[in-house]
Amino acid sequence: MNIGYARFSTTGQSLDIQLEKLRQYGCEKLFQEKKGGSSRTGRAELDAALACLREGDVLVVTRLDRLACSLHHLAQAMQTLAHKQVGLVVLDQGLDSRKANLYQTVLAMAEFDRSLVNERIAEGVAKAKAAGVKFGRKNKLTAAELDALRQEFQASTNKVELAQKYGLHRSSLYRLVQENNSGNE
Repeated sequence: MNIGYARFSTTGQSLDIQLEKLRQYGCEKLFQEKKGGSSRTGRAELDAALACLREGDVLVVTRLDRLACSLHHLAQAMQTLAHKQVGLVVLDQGLDSRKANLYQTVLAMAEFDRSLVNERIAEGVAKAKAAGVKFGRKNKLTAAELDALRQEFQASTNKVELAQKYGLHRSSLYRLVQENNSGNE
């Protein structure tokens, strides 16, 4: 069974053209919705169309961007379709998963896209670190407070009170003192 899905996201767009193309292709069931393309969540009609699909069925859309809003979302949809053993036809782009191994191609593209994103993130972090940007949480104590804490630690018998005085957990108190000891060796 051919199951069509149509979506439009901006004012001035109409579903009429998409629905006509899906009908001409021979879709027996049509799902349609008005939903922005920036998120996969909240697309009840797409969820309904995916739930309706059975092994051997074909999901038909006019363009890939009607199905997914990013390469990541497309890869997720493709995995769902492959798991259900369902075909995908994209009319305007001439794609038919029954004629070519579209699933593996899209998944490979998604993996490639993810590796590029990770590479860019790593480059950005390295560049920021080189520029002196500090990552992570700010230190709770200044250098002077840390020195005073370490001196008091040696003289203090009540470590719980000392930790409370500086607003630290007892384990943090020991860690900070231990870091100082390992740094001096």
